Amino acid sequence: MKIATLLQYAKHKDGTYVSFEMSKDSRALLDHFVEMNLGLTERIDPNTYHITVIYSRTPVPAAETLEKNTSATANAVQYEVFPTKDNKKCLVLRVESKSAEHLNKWLNVQGATSDYADYKPHVTLCYDYMGKDDLSQLPLPQFPLTFDVLNVAPLDPEFVPSNK
Repeated sequence: MKIATLLQYAKHKDGTYVSFEMSKDSRALLDHFVEMNLGLTERIDPNTYHITVIYSRTPVPAAETLEKNTSATANAVQYEVFPTKDNKKCLVLRVESKSAEHLNKWLNVQGATSDYADYKPHVTLCYDYMGKDDLSQLPLPQFPLTFDVLNVAPLDPEFVPSNK
């Protein structure tokens, strides 16, 4: 094995995290939409809006070769509630993004693993959702979301974005 590959494995010893970071303009639009339409008492800091492409507990050194100035777009599909590590309800905006889906498949071919059977591209909005159970009544953003940076980093299993 090459020394560079060994160094990347060491760098990503806990795994690999890849995400598309939302552009400044889309962050502002989505944050305003969430504030005006969803009535969340707590929501995450919009500076952390992103789509996780892979959260792999297995190192994926090949991810380091990806172009960081890669852009992507996404469209809102629906809301969903995911359970958090501490048994709270996490409200996410499920999105359709061909770029994220394609990159997720490529990373899996490169050896990435996931804790979940299906990849569900989404933007997290709130880690302690206490709103309505019927999410179908919540209005969806009718504008595309843009992402302008691809983030590749060693996995930090303890990371949680801050609230606004």
